[in-house]
Amino acid sequence: MSKKIDISEQEIEKITLETLQSIQDGENSKVKILYKKVEKLFKKGNDYSQSLIANKFIYPLTSLLEMNYSWGSTYLTMLPICLKKEYHSQIYASGI
Repeated sequence: MSKKIDISEQEIEKITLETLQSIQDGENSKVKILYKKVEKLFKKGNDYSQSLIANKFIYPLTSLLEMNYSWGSTYLTMLPICLKKEYHSQIYASGI
């Protein structure tokens, strides 16, 4: 059994800002690395950590990328499977 990882809100916000800046700078390889880091935290995190990642990382990220879908779709397709599932659950949460 693997140990659950606990992460702070400040750490998630720091990763989020770094990811958003890397996207704006067009650093695809760095974005992939940050996505993998967040996916690892999401998979091994406790419920609180997963909720933080969903609210402090995925929501702001996808909000930016959905507004600029012409170039944002590239970064949305790069999302790892676990983060993509969380993204889809946020997008389709309204039931419309």
